[in-house]
Amino acid sequence: FMVKVAWGNEYIPSILNTLAEENVRATFFLDGSWLQKNAEMARQIAEQGHEMANHAYSHKNMSQLSLSEAREEISKTQSLLKEILGVDNILFAPPSGDFSKETVRIAYDMNLYTILWTLDTLDWKNPHPDWIVRKIASRLEPGALILMHPTESSSKALPAMIKEAKRRGYV
Repeated sequence: FMVKVAWGNEYIPSILNTLAEENVRATFFLDGSWLQKNAEMARQIAEQGHEMANHAYSHKNMSQLSLSEAREEISKTQSLLKEILGVDNILFAPPSGDFSKETVRIAYDMNLYTILWTLDTLDWKNPHPDWIVRKIASRLEPGALILMHPTESSSKALPAMIKEAKRRGYV
C-alpha cells in the first residue's frame, strides 16, 4: 500500500488503526509542506513502523518545472524527512504520477528510486468503498502497488482490501 499524503488528516487515524489491527505496514509518501505542518502526525505514522518516503514539497507537476525547481521540490522534502523523522529515505513518488526523464534523473542523482503505482483506488473521486475493493480485488497480483490517499473511501475500503490480499496469500 502506497499512501500519498498531501492534504487532510481526519482519516489517517482510521487508516493507522486498520493497518495495526491487520499487522500490515505501508509506505507513506509525504508531501513536504504537509510534513512541515503535521510533524507530530508524521511521527505517529513512523513510530508505528511504516516506511516514510518523498512525495515532493508542494504537489506540483514535476514535468512542468525547471531542473532547479524540480531538484528543490525533492530535496526540501528529503531534508524534512531526515530532520523531522530521522529517515534516510530512498523512494520518491512524483505528485499525480507526473514526471519527465529529467525528474527521474534528478531523483536518481539524490539516490532515490522513482516509484509509481500499479493499482489506483481513485479515492480522490470519492467512490463507494465497495467499488474500490472490487476494483483492487479484480486486478490484484504479486508485486502490486496499491495507491491510496487518506480519504474516507480508502479508509473504509482498506480492511476489505487487506483481507482480500491476505486471502490470496499476499503479504
